[in-house]
Amino acid sequence: MKNQLTICEEVAETEDSIIVEMLSASEEWQFKKLENDFLQEIGEQALTEEKQERLWRAIREGRILFFVAKCGGRVVGMCSVVKSFSTFACSDLGVFDDFYIEPAFRKRGIARKLARAAQEWCRENSLASLTVCCAPCDEEMYQSLGFDVRLGVTFAHLC
Repeated sequence: MKNQLTICEEVAETEDSIIVEMLSASEEWQFKKLENDFLQEIGEQALTEEKQERLWRAIREGRILFFVAKCGGRVVGMCSVVKSFSTFACSDLGVFDDFYIEPAFRKRGIARKLARAAQEWCRENSLASLTVCCAPCDEEMYQSLGFDVRLGVTFAHLC
């Protein structure tokens, strides 16, 4: 009998075999692993127990929404949307973040499905826009996913 990873790799050959839906509490352990894989890939520390609890509290309180891509019940990709208020549009807007797909599942249309789900959710919930901050090397990818309005450069002050 084949293990689930092998089955998912075979099934994921077609975009139709991947489903995208909102993260549910039953997927918490899979999500934690995916989040820590994401952090490791970008050179950050894994989430501590305290940070994991703060993240789950934010999810439960609706301050951040995660979409997950699943293959045969296994979570293989994710993205998040955080709602904020725009004084320019005098409306809510979304910030797209936490975008990650397991390396074995890349180049199979999952990125497009995740971005589309986040964009549709924003449209259905009357958000004025969905923005993403990215490194220059990722600009072309995000433009191909529908983030095609340049808004300038983003700076941050870490508190």
